[in-house]
Amino acid sequence: MQSDHVEIHTHAQDTPPTSPASADTRILLSSVFGPYAQDDEYGSRKLNPMELYHNQVTRTQGGFSLRMFHRSWGLMLIQSNIEAPCTLLDFPDLNRFIAEIRDKDYDIVGISSIIPNQLKVKKMCALVRQYLPDATIVVGGHVANVADMDRRIDADYIGYINRDPLVHQSVLRRRLVVEEYPRSDVAIYLQRIARKLMESLGPPGASTAPTSSDEGSG
Repeated sequence: MQSDHVEIHTHAQDTPPTSPASADTRILLSSVFGPYAQDDEYGSRKLNPMELYHNQVTRTQGGFSLRMFHRSWGLMLIQSNIEAPCTLLDFPDLNRFIAEIRDKDYDIVGISSIIPNQLKVKKMCALVRQYLPDATIVVGGHVANVADMDRRIDADYIGYINRDPLVHQSVLRRRLVVEEYPRSDVAIYLQRIARKLMESLGPPGASTAPTSSDEGSG
């Protein structure tokens, strides 16, 4: 399945950024390159399904299965909610992606992917290192859930957490990284997330159930 759906959107806030750092940061967001669902060096029609509904959700419904091509809503949401100028490549082909990183200068390159397309992510990371050696590479999406992804691709951030080889050591030892390496980047990030979750729950014994006034409102 191939798609001609390649779009470039350039976004900048009408109001000035709140910090000089955000004003100077140039960001590129991209989904993995096409063509998709092909038998090639990056996967196969079986391993790289592209249509969410037809290949997963409604695949057993035969002729009634939903057929549609989803946009990268997550990347679009990020682009619309950051202050720095941001370019979005939504399903480019490989040549289009290369042209973007070859002809323009970016400080951060974000790549989003599902797990079956990790070979494409690896290729894109290598290209970014080639054309933008000083750029920070952030990889997100379902592919960030692969336990040893930091050993498979050359990226600075896998999801929200900074690349940390100590995670792999903890996995090999079957130990919790927070206990084994409490001062590692990953452990610190996890502690911050846990702290925010606990703060959102309120003090011990506090009820999060809606009150009678809440139930009657709206």
